[in-house]
Amino acid sequence: MANPAEQTLDQDSLPRSDDGRYAQLALFRGVDLNAVSHLLDACRETRFRAGEVILARGDKNSCLFQVLNGKLEVQIHENSNSSLITLGAGACVGELSILSGVDASAKVVALTDCELLVIPDDIVWSFTNSSHEFASNLLNVLAGRVRADNQRLIASIDAKERYKRVSRVDALTGLFNRAWFDDVLQRHCQRAQRENIALSTIFIDIDHFKSINDSYGHLVGDQVLRAIAARLQQGIRSIDAAARYGGEEFVLLLFGINLSEAREIAERLRRDINQLEIPTDDTLINVSFSAGVAQLMHDETPQTFVQAADNAMYRAKHAGRNQVAVRQ
Repeated sequence: MANPAEQTLDQDSLPRSDDGRYAQLALFRGVDLNAVSHLLDACRETRFRAGEVILARGDKNSCLFQVLNGKLEVQIHENSNSSLITLGAGACVGELSILSGVDASAKVVALTDCELLVIPDDIVWSFTNSSHEFASNLLNVLAGRVRADNQRLIASIDAKERYKRVSRVDALTGLFNRAWFDDVLQRHCQRAQRENIALSTIFIDIDHFKSINDSYGHLVGDQVLRAIAARLQQGIRSIDAAARYGGEEFVLLLFGINLSEAREIAERLRRDINQLEIPTDDTLINVSFSAGVAQLMHDETPQTFVQAADNAMYRAKHAGRNQVAVRQ
């Protein structure tokens, strides 16, 4: 396949303009243009119309393109409408594929009608051999490109980290969410069974939560959830985990804690929650929870482990609420 730049050169090449304006370009800053005039003669100014592809991703590029006027858009994906970067007068493209000897890694499109100075790859090397200033300028261009790429990479990593955090944290309470819990539960169960370490879970459901929403509104209900979540988080160790399982349900995962110890923790947390006084517009409300406690058994699956705690919690509900039950 022919190089698109070569096709355009054949169809729309312009006589090279006065060399004086090249002195303002980053690549030629400080370069003795008279000394390299024979190399400039091998270059051509070329028009590209808005929307015209200058380089396609994967092209075997053989030219450096210096923007004289107009704007270019660099796209990561061949058929993408989202730009990686927009380049204006003074910028250049194509230098990385020339210096590295690899195919073009991005698509370059004329964002507006523009004029480019097109420098063939052999002339680029001749410039660097003939002019220390040109070589230094080219290095500065590359350094700037690397810095920009690093900044975009850092921004991308930061965005991924933010997305990762959002995807595993419950927005209302700040606790981990169900998806996170299911993932960490699998790993904790495997480790506990492999190393013969106790692992317990406490399954918690707020008592009469629907009546709180019905009586005081969902904003107060949200306030209750946040208050309980904060107290649960304060009441466990840093190596333990608290998650909002869904709705008004919470789950705690306690590593190295046996059934008896987990029950004591659940009772302590239940008493702490009983003492909460959550303000509304005109009163203070008290809440309670029912909890089920289970310890992981040998060769038990994570699903049956959590189900055992869930079943115990429902027995606490049926026994009158505001109490703790353990697996049978």
